[in-house]
Amino acid sequence: MDKYRLIELLNNCTELFHKTNSLYQETVNNPKNPSPIVSVYLSEIYTLSEKAKLFLAMNEELAHYEITSLFNFWNDVYFELKEVIGQRDRNTSWLYSKFENYKRQHEIVERMLKDQIQQLN
Repeated sequence: MDKYRLIELLNNCTELFHKTNSLYQETVNNPKNPSPIVSVYLSEIYTLSEKAKLFLAMNEELAHYEITSLFNFWNDVYFELKEVIGQRDRNTSWLYSKFENYKRQHEIVERMLKDQIQQLN
């Protein structure tokens, strides 16, 4: 396995997580009156996810169940974010649970990739 491709995958997943987390925090803190820039953030995280998925498709040997699960959990968060933002929904309990699942899976993937990178050093 190529250490540099693992690092790039880790960076893609981490960037996606941090940007999604920022949007999640902003949405939960003010679900009824979202900032006008929120739609730009939604587009940004969608683009980041597509970039990461494309990278994974081009490097199939890096695909693991944990990583594909990460993107499935991310899709759930994205859908809930769009719903809460679009509906200006004050009930963010579904979003909370979806985000927590995604966060836990991100931690698993991050640990797995860091371990693999460490083994290649």
